Amino acid sequence: MRKFLIALLALPCGCALPPKAPPPALPQAPVTAPAGPFERYDVVASHFEIRVYRDGPMAQLGHNHLISSDGLKGSVQLRDPVSDSRFALELPLDSLMVDDPVLRSAAGADFAKEVPQADRDGTRRNMLGDSVLDMARQPVLRLTVDSLEGGPTEFQARIRVGLRGEERVINVPLTVQAGDGKLGVHASFKLHHADLGLTPFTVALGALRVRDEFEVDCRLEAKRAGSAP
Repeated sequence: MRKFLIALLALPCGCALPPKAPPPALPQAPVTAPAGPFERYDVVASHFEIRVYRDGPMAQLGHNHLISSDGLKGSVQLRDPVSDSRFALELPLDSLMVDDPVLRSAAGADFAKEVPQADRDGTRRNMLGDSVLDMARQPVLRLTVDSLEGGPTEFQARIRVGLRGEERVINVPLTVQAGDGKLGVHASFKLHHADLGLTPFTVALGALRVRDEFEVDCRLEAKRAGSAP
């Protein structure tokens, strides 16, 4: 019974969606921005993490999960003022890793519990399967910014998320640093499953479940197109 419950909770992000007819795949959304001059910056390095937490009276039977990737790519149109800038980013879902031991060891006490390799592999299969991220239908997570408010370095971004053949809009705080042909962006925020059209997984009448809220942290570095490495 214990192994059965742990296997059920292995769904990363706690996402369990009922079967439904597959939606049409999304076309890639272009970057939309005010007319005028801009400088293009291409992403050269990135790190993306999602932290998902177990919950409920039987939470000890499951794991907290740390999902990560260094595969975020794309470009930024940097404008003056910076609030007129726009970006288009893509994250190949196949680049997602589950519970990397080095990252877990740096993530604090909530992730100190070791996750066996077999559980990590099973969690990743479930995550990429058609009931969760549905990588076979849309292999790339797409992020485009609709608007930026604030400045000069702290912004609120309205970001369009393309996932599972659907689009959702979320509001994300961004820190942007620009200079010497380089651009750094950092976002650290929390989401609820419904923000992405997902449903937290539960079992045993909610005694074992995944916390509805999860944490996202993303950093990227971009360089001005044509600048020296």
